[in-house]
Amino acid sequence: MTAGIDADKYYTPPAMACRAFERAQLASAPAICVDTACGSGSLLSAAEDVLAAQHFLGIDSDPLMIRQLRRERPDWRLYVGDLLKRHRPPPTNFPGTNYNVDLLVLNPPFSLGPKKYLTVKYLGQSVKCSVAMAHILRSLELFKPNQGAIAVVPESLLYSDTDQNARELLDQNFSLTELLQLSIYTFKGARVNSLFVQFNSPAGRSNAAKKIVHAHKYLIPTSVVRGGLQMHAFNRVSLGARVIHSTSLRSIAVDGVGAVSERTSIVAKGRISGWMLLLPRVGLPNEGAFCALYSEDEVQLSDCVMGMTFSSRDAAVSAQIKIRDHWKSLLCLYRGTGARYITIDRLIDWLYSIGIIDRNSMGGMGEMEFI
Repeated sequence: MTAGIDADKYYTPPAMACRAFERAQLASAPAICVDTACGSGSLLSAAEDVLAAQHFLGIDSDPLMIRQLRRERPDWRLYVGDLLKRHRPPPTNFPGTNYNVDLLVLNPPFSLGPKKYLTVKYLGQSVKCSVAMAHILRSLELFKPNQGAIAVVPESLLYSDTDQNARELLDQNFSLTELLQLSIYTFKGARVNSLFVQFNSPAGRSNAAKKIVHAHKYLIPTSVVRGGLQMHAFNRVSLGARVIHSTSLRSIAVDGVGAVSERTSIVAKGRISGWMLLLPRVGLPNEGAFCALYSEDEVQLSDCVMGMTFSSRDAAVSAQIKIRDHWKSLLCLYRGTGARYITIDRLIDWLYSIGIIDRNSMGGMGEMEFI
């Protein structure tokens, strides 16, 4: 990662870089390889050892690291600078090449002091995104690599709402492959969920989850909702809608919705009734606490709970069975740099892949039948 004042400084272990690069798929050995957050130089070294890259260019905001790298690798072109402030790339006129960059490799900063979000230009648009995504977008915009990029990213970059617009723009030119999941202990001094990914060019997919060819003849319709009541801010009353929070899901599975004691008069997003299935939005779900529930009266979901409602008991139980049959893949949907969480879009796409469809997504279903 880039080092310097107010920037995180966690360099990639060389062994992890080599393992990830061994899994990468490239059309040819890169003639010119660029790292826009080169730090200790481990990614460029791995590109040389594993990918047989020939020429190397590195940028970092830490002058001490660049000075050290210049002593160790006098054949590399190394520059001190803030990538996000650069208006043009350094020269790439390496001898025996066409001057075009073939591959980007980078481990960008995940944060920048108090800044968690930045706005950068990409494909002519202003994009608000995470710090890591901003560095990736700017790097791609400046160097336009023929074979895309290999990067270390926080898990949240792949799934968070913050980076949704950026991911949609990247989908226009790149397909994404996960190369290597890293341990939370990979970077000394930091505990973070992160992984190596490859941005392949040209793009091989767009909205892949929407293009799944289903073998399901019958789909179970549901309405997927995210709760909206903030637990720290609601008024507790003796009469009102029962409040379901993620911490109460286990007891509800045993004693039913009627056992919930907390109530509120606030009407927030996520008021549901009838047959339902509930999942935590934050924190991994417990399979033993996942079962079809019924409430004649409306209940209020907290902002840490996702709900699925069904028209009948049979539909709810059928959906429960389907989801439990695919429980391991459900757990994989919970991602995040810190706490594991799931988004409503991610859940809806996954449900569709196993034969459960959100009612708001039923348009254009053709001859599909519903139960």
